[in-house]
Amino acid sequence: MRKNFSMELTAILIRIAMVLCFISLFLMPWAAKIYRQVSIASDDVTVPLLVTFYVCAAIGFAILFLLDALVRDIRKGEVFTEKNVKRLRTLSYCCFAITIITLLFARLRILMFIVTFGAAFIGLILRVIKNCFEQAMQLKEENDLTV
Repeated sequence: MRKNFSMELTAILIRIAMVLCFISLFLMPWAAKIYRQVSIASDDVTVPLLVTFYVCAAIGFAILFLLDALVRDIRKGEVFTEKNVKRLRTLSYCCFAITIITLLFARLRILMFIVTFGAAFIGLILRVIKNCFEQAMQLKEENDLTV
C-alpha cells in the first residue's frame, strides 16, 4: 500500500511540475521585466536571462518526460533494465547541460552559481544511481542465467 502511494504521488508531482513548467514559459517575460525593475545592478541582463531560462526550460521538459517514463516503468515492475539505465544517463547529461548553461549566465549574476552547483550535484547523484542500476541489471542477468 505504502509503495503504491509513493509511486502515485511521484507521478502526480511530475505532472504538476510539467504544468508549472509550461505556465512559467508564459510568465517568464513578465518576471524578467520585474527583475529588471528591482535589480540594483545597472546592466540589463533581460535577454541573457530569458535565453538561459528558455534553454534550461527545454532541458527541464526533457527531464520531466524522462522521469515520467522512468516512474511508469518502475510502476510496471521494470526497474533494472537497459532502458532505465539509459534514461538515468540522459538525465545526468541534462543536469550537466544545465550546469554549463547556468555557468555561462553566472558570469553576469553571481547568485546563478547556486543553480549551477545544484544542477552539477544532482547530475553527479544521477550518475551514481545510474551506476547502481547498471550493476543491479548485470547481477539480475547473472541470476537469470544461473536459475
